[in-house]
Amino acid sequence: MHNITLIGMPGSGKTTFGKTLAAGLSYHFIDTDDVIIQTYHKPLMELIDEYGTEGFITLEGKVLQSIYTNQAVISTGGSAVYSDDAMQYLKSTGIVIYLHHQLDVLAQRVGNLVTRGVVCHSGCTTLEDLYEERCPLYEKYADLTVDFTGCSVEQCSEKLLKTVQAYLKEHPNC
Repeated sequence: MHNITLIGMPGSGKTTFGKTLAAGLSYHFIDTDDVIIQTYHKPLMELIDEYGTEGFITLEGKVLQSIYTNQAVISTGGSAVYSDDAMQYLKSTGIVIYLHHQLDVLAQRVGNLVTRGVVCHSGCTTLEDLYEERCPLYEKYADLTVDFTGCSVEQCSEKLLKTVQAYLKEHPNC
C-alpha cells in the first residue's frame, strides 16, 4: 500500500493540508476522525465522555487498524500516536508525516481543548502540556517531519506537496 499518513497536534492542518496534498497527488483523502464519528454515530467528545480517555484511545486504535486503502492521504486524530499498534499498522501501509508547528501558532488555532474533543494520556489541561506530551511521540513515529515555522497557509500547503513529491521520487517503493 502506498498511503501517506499525517500526524500532528490539533490545529496543525492535518485535514486542511491533507485534502490539498491528496488533490495534488491524485490520491483520495480520509479523515479518521470522520471515520470514527461515522462508525459510532456520535461526536468525538461524546465518545470520550462515554469511553474515557483510555477507552477512546483503544477505540481509535481499532478504527485506524481497520482502514484498508491504497493511494490515500490519511489525516489522523492528534491522539493516534497513543496507540503503538495503530501507528505501526499505519507505518506498514506507507509513510507517516509529522506536521510540525510552533506552540504559539497552534494556540491561535486550537481554542478550547475540552470542547474540541482532545484526549491527553496524562490528563493534561493546557495546550502546552499536550504539546510537551505528544511531540516526542510524533517524532518517534514520523518517517518525515515537515516544519511549518514561519509559513503562511499557502506556503505550508506548497511545502508539504513539494516535500512529499521529493520523498516519493527518492523512495518509489513506499
